Amino acid sequence: MKTKIFCNFCAGPLEIEFLEGKERQVCKNCSQVYYENPLPAVSVILSNERREILLVRRAREPSKDMWCFPVGFAESGERVEDAALRELKEEAGVDGRIVQMIDICSDRTDVYGDLLIATFEAEKVGGTEAAGDDAWDFGYFPVTNLPRLAFDSQEQALRKFVELKKDVWKMSDSFQKLVEESISGEPAVADGLLSDDLINVMEQAASQIVDLWISDISTNPSTKGYHKIDQEDLAARGLYIIEQLGSWLKGGKSEGEVEQFYIELGRQRRRERIAVEEVTSSMSILKKHIFRYTSGAGVWHRPVDMYRVLELGERLIFFFDRAAYYTLMGFGKGEREKKDKGE
Repeated sequence: MKTKIFCNFCAGPLEIEFLEGKERQVCKNCSQVYYENPLPAVSVILSNERREILLVRRAREPSKDMWCFPVGFAESGERVEDAALRELKEEAGVDGRIVQMIDICSDRTDVYGDLLIATFEAEKVGGTEAAGDDAWDFGYFPVTNLPRLAFDSQEQALRKFVELKKDVWKMSDSFQKLVEESISGEPAVADGLLSDDLINVMEQAASQIVDLWISDISTNPSTKGYHKIDQEDLAARGLYIIEQLGSWLKGGKSEGEVEQFYIELGRQRRRERIAVEEVTSSMSILKKHIFRYTSGAGVWHRPVDMYRVLELGERLIFFFDRAAYYTLMGFGKGEREKKDKGE
């Protein structure tokens, strides 16, 4: 790195003096003190919908031929955000919009001396990718399989970027699988959704949930037909339903098995002379207690935690809607069987 020899103001010679706790250059003639400040640099992380990062290949030293984020220096009178977008355009041909700051750090190079580097996340709003300015190639690389970056500061910023995006990507992946589940009519397999953790909580706390359910339906005016049923029998029924729910959500039971079970359940409740509206109310109350217990099993600070709870609610609705439909089918079949027998 080049150092000053003469004063910018009077052309006098510079000498080293110990001032304010460190050695500094001072003009011998006019006493001007030269404070050495780090150069402001900017770099940009831009990813596409496939979670690939835009990199450019450097055409100049330092680190010629290595890959890096679009990077360069901020100029006087230029906002650092504008400098980042300018470098993105000059080096990669992309018009961008700043999303957020990812990192700011200090570095030192043999060529430029001390640097202060601000790294931003940007999104593409226009332009066409093309290598330009200090770059001779460009490419999108999977965030989990990037080439070694030219600068340690960018490796650090990348780690922070991945950490910031981790929960967003988890929610996105889980939501996509939930949509696929709703379209196909089949539950996502185990470990496929974020709310699987809460399904495990439900299975582990099945006895407590069933106790809450029994206490509710045994006194609730919307389930009078259940007031006379033995509570041990109710407990066995509730535990079996929760076991079946967990198994179905994890792919352990087919749609046909669920259909068969609830059609038979409807027939049985019809024979027990429990009103159909009371049966559907009892199922709704069980769904309520499953959701309340599992959603209260943790402290929700992050958006991903809140998403996990909302996703569980959607999955419970999905299952119990089917269960109610098949139960009503069973009631209908039981009614027809009764008529056929002339009862």
